[in-house]
Amino acid sequence: MSGFSKRPRGKRSVNGSEKKYEMPVDEESDMGSYITAGYGDDDDDDDDIPDLGVKNRKRSAKKVIYDDDDYSDRKKKKPNIFVRAARAIFPVKGDGVGESVRKIIFDVAVVAFVITGGTVLYQIADETRNTVIVDKQIEDIYPDSDITGTVTKTREEIIGSLNLSDKEIEKIEADVPGIQPSFLELYSKNSDVVGWVKLGSEKDPVVNINYPVVQADDNDYYLDHNFLKESAQRGAIFADYRNKFENGQLSANTVLYGHNMWNGDTMFAKLSRYYTPKESSDPLQFYRDHPTVTFNTLYENAEWKVFACVLFNTQEELGEVYPYLNYLNFQTQDVFNNFILDIMDRSVLWTDVDLTYGDEILTLSTCFYPYTKEAADTRVAVFARKVRSGESAEVDVSKAQRNPDPLKFRFQYERDGGSWGGRKWDSSKLLSY
Repeated sequence: MSGFSKRPRGKRSVNGSEKKYEMPVDEESDMGSYITAGYGDDDDDDDDIPDLGVKNRKRSAKKVIYDDDDYSDRKKKKPNIFVRAARAIFPVKGDGVGESVRKIIFDVAVVAFVITGGTVLYQIADETRNTVIVDKQIEDIYPDSDITGTVTKTREEIIGSLNLSDKEIEKIEADVPGIQPSFLELYSKNSDVVGWVKLGSEKDPVVNINYPVVQADDNDYYLDHNFLKESAQRGAIFADYRNKFENGQLSANTVLYGHNMWNGDTMFAKLSRYYTPKESSDPLQFYRDHPTVTFNTLYENAEWKVFACVLFNTQEELGEVYPYLNYLNFQTQDVFNNFILDIMDRSVLWTDVDLTYGDEILTLSTCFYPYTKEAADTRVAVFARKVRSGESAEVDVSKAQRNPDPLKFRFQYERDGGSWGGRKWDSSKLLSY
């Protein structure tokens, strides 16, 4: 440092007397040491150093001088990797507004991903358990669950295969006179059981719908409980609580509900294939493979011929909300005829199945969202009538047609354009009209 040295270099006499100098502090020095002003003559006596005093000497002695290397060695240690990671992810003091916002958005996205991922994994595990364990367990105790063959077991053979004691069987038969033996063990597991529904064929070796049907005191309980009354997102196939199943006498229109599961294969998911087939480019192929539905009750086994499939709106702001679920009984022939006319006007299918007042109707209803968020609460319903006494269950599927102009609700016309051109199906199929 120019103009200063660490030691005074001499003394000067002023008027014959010695002058002592106080040790000044070099304010500009990064060394922070105490120094004195130098004396101009190099030949002055270096040994004669002014007395700086005890106080100043102590202060000087305590002062530590660091160079650059010393400072580097004493730098603070870096935070560990976990602390650095946390600071990179979460807002910390000193972050700018933009950086804080970026971190918050990232954190929210991560949380949403974790929650969504966890929900999906739960749904997969829940559905897998119900499909692999619960469904198989229930099918094993229902002798008529084989959809590809005709059960020919006698009552004695069925009774002998049940895991029920004679007393248990006697009690159930006393509570439900006329119950079919194939339902005895199911009833012992859940007395809410009212039947079994099947949709499949020998042409389609993979069973599409094959489940027991239950009925509660409302239409809510079995939305999220399975046949064993365990909590399950898939719920169960259940009948409308207003339907009648007393002594084998059904309501004029029996309505069954089931979820359209995300995997597209279980519960009532396959019903949407009647509306929009996925396995074939032919819009009628699924109907041709599945023209009938089996719905057995506690008292009777029966086949039902599919005659219509309709997409229904449930949101008034999107147009007509047709109350198909409220037609459980038809007080008069006109009420029945008008219901069938309304359904056929809206159906995407025309079949060779005829109908008449007095026929028993089966309605299978499930969620279906072909318009995704735009119309996120639509339903697809498949309608079938019971095979009459003495009538063949065979259907001439070659006569089926796709309706080119079904009556739609307002949203569909606003989205796709067009308007309804009027009734075109063969109304002579409605024999009582």
